[in-house]
Amino acid sequence: MSSTRLVTIGDRKVQLTTGGDGPPLVYLHSAAGEAEWLGFHEALAAHFTLHVPAHPGFGQSTGLDQVRDIHDMAWNYVDLFQQMGWEGVPVVGFSLGAWLAMEMALLRPSLIERMVLVAPAGVRLRELPFGEIFVDDFDRLRALLFADPHHPSANDILPNSFTDPRILQWLRAGNATARVAWNPYLHDPRLPRHLHRLTMPTLLMWGDEDQVIPADYGTYYEERLPNARLVRLPGAGHMLPLEATETFVQHVTQFCMPQGR
Repeated sequence: MSSTRLVTIGDRKVQLTTGGDGPPLVYLHSAAGEAEWLGFHEALAAHFTLHVPAHPGFGQSTGLDQVRDIHDMAWNYVDLFQQMGWEGVPVVGFSLGAWLAMEMALLRPSLIERMVLVAPAGVRLRELPFGEIFVDDFDRLRALLFADPHHPSANDILPNSFTDPRILQWLRAGNATARVAWNPYLHDPRLPRHLHRLTMPTLLMWGDEDQVIPADYGTYYEERLPNARLVRLPGAGHMLPLEATETFVQHVTQFCMPQGR
């Protein structure tokens, strides 16, 4: 079970969905906009009180007009964490959300006690090109995001056509993502030289068949984040939390659960 409310921060509103009963865990979603309660959220909520905010421009969250780049979006989360009293909490970020977690941790490291970064955007290497996510062919996008494009969860995330009632939310999500990740594409050129500052325990997770952000980026991050460990999952693509939910939840729980529970 979960409930959704709008949290007011100044002149902005943040859609926040919460479920579960346990220690707090914050999930920052990807460009796919999985801020609506899904199966893997429910699985995490069996162990944690899971908080799932929607980024500005996603879902019912407002404030996109105040966002010019990834740093503005990160400050949005600094404000939310401080208003909610989330100090020293574990954070799971996926792709765009993982990038946001890193940028926010650089701004206010005391807010995040540890991070799970699932296929994070944020760094771009010339020898490891990204896949193109700004496409309007849903079959092509499904094949890009999932190792198995026929995986049942693909229908939970992607519209089936431009007549699908979810298309408006999908287009809004694409617009919001473009605001922070179009140019430069999916990365912050300044981030690599700051990775050494992210000293909190960090679990990196990647699907071996990720066609959006290749899994070899995991080695790059593991070598540069001072306290990081990399887990690669065979048979999973970019949408690892949906394609490998059981393994994903197991790793997150083992890494984020306070000792003694």
